[in-house]
Amino acid sequence: MDDDGAAERAAGQGWVDEIERAVLSETVEGQAIASAFITSFGAFVSDTVRPILRDVADSGGEPQLLVNGLAQMLRSVADSLESPVGFREPTGGDAGSTPGAD
Repeated sequence: MDDDGAAERAAGQGWVDEIERAVLSETVEGQAIASAFITSFGAFVSDTVRPILRDVADSGGEPQLLVNGLAQMLRSVADSLESPVGFREPTGGDAGSTPGAD
């Protein structure tokens, strides 16, 4: 595998990530999404995750394994959200056509 090529592709993707972060933080819609996510996720962690992790630790278990599993689940969710909802990659045809507008 060409490691140099992978590094170049990753570096080339950086500007897209910066634009996406800017849209999320600099638009009213993006700020609403970010605020709602942080509020909801914070409540989930405080009300659900932390008490369970404390119980696991108190009983001699390994709470870090649960944290690692949660992190992996979040990565999977993030990967599944990479494309906009309802978006389909064009499969050919007219380059100017709108995907899904058959």
